[in-house]
Amino acid sequence: MSAENSSATAKGFTDFAVINVLGPPGAGKGTLAAHLAKQYSLSHFSVGDSLREWLHDEKNRGTPLAAAIQDKLDNQGFLDSAELDPFIRTAIKTAVSDGRNGLLIDGYPRCFEQMQSLDSWPFEDDLPRQPLQAPDLVLAIRVSKVNAQARYVGRTRDARDSYEKFEKRFAEYEAETMPVEEIYRERGILVDIDANGTKAENVAELERQLGESTIWRSRLLRALTRADHMP
Repeated sequence: MSAENSSATAKGFTDFAVINVLGPPGAGKGTLAAHLAKQYSLSHFSVGDSLREWLHDEKNRGTPLAAAIQDKLDNQGFLDSAELDPFIRTAIKTAVSDGRNGLLIDGYPRCFEQMQSLDSWPFEDDLPRQPLQAPDLVLAIRVSKVNAQARYVGRTRDARDSYEKFEKRFAEYEAETMPVEEIYRERGILVDIDANGTKAENVAELERQLGESTIWRSRLLRALTRADHMP
């Protein structure tokens, strides 16, 4: 990136919102994130979808990173922040250059190591922000295991394989991601969203819970609305 583009990126990053979306497999994170993205001119970045898209690019196949990503997608475990940060950096820059008000990071951070990296804001060199610590808000999508399993299995062809993967991923979520959610809760930036209903019901619940969130009302919503009406 040229010095001119870097400066423009930093300038446009002043009021940029960083919102994380967490939840178990099959929770409906993508659906709710897509709604918010459209409603408030945010960019929706799904970590899982981005990694799969990257893998499909022929020039990336056969690389050590491709092997690591495929292993994590097929089995269990998490990529570390050094492997994921370049993807997130690119997503932020793209959102800023597209004039978006912020970035919804869907499915990140999923473990303590990833959370620590995001806390330090490893993009400070060309994407400085105030406050330095991110995210601004975390949405925790709540859904029963029964409903999550039905959704997860329903969107794949191999039901037997999907049941096994779901059990592994749900256990991984409980062991690794729920503690991260609790840390964000203690910081006062986590909002729980009950997503056990229909799509319409879940979207309504999302809007209701955000309407009750002090951070959303007093800081984020004002900034997002102001940005949308800037000349």
